[in-house]
Amino acid sequence: MAIPLNVFKTTTAILKAGPFLADSDVVYSVPNGITTIVLMAQVANTSEDSAHTASLSHYDVGTLIRTEAIKNFEIQPNDAAGLITGKLIVEQNNQIRASASVNGQLKLILSYLESLNG
Repeated sequence: MAIPLNVFKTTTAILKAGPFLADSDVVYSVPNGITTIVLMAQVANTSEDSAHTASLSHYDVGTLIRTEAIKNFEIQPNDAAGLITGKLIVEQNNQIRASASVNGQLKLILSYLESLNG
């Protein structure tokens, strides 16, 4: 069976607060042989009475460089926020990592397109 050239996918996660053990803040890892275009990253604060912060970053596994797309962004209770304003290209084997200021109150939806490399 042939591998599809382009596949749209969605990943969801309930964000955790650090400090993190190993890679426990990884919400998505790009498979080998794939390049991913992140189309949307949205976080909802499900708390009814407290604002909480969210962070989203790109992690290059080869260089060990973490680059924040957004850091400690405050989201009001019963509200949501888009964490990226454009598309984000993530190369094979690299990661999207996300965290929150508190466990279990922020929920992430990540929408992306996986494309087969050459």
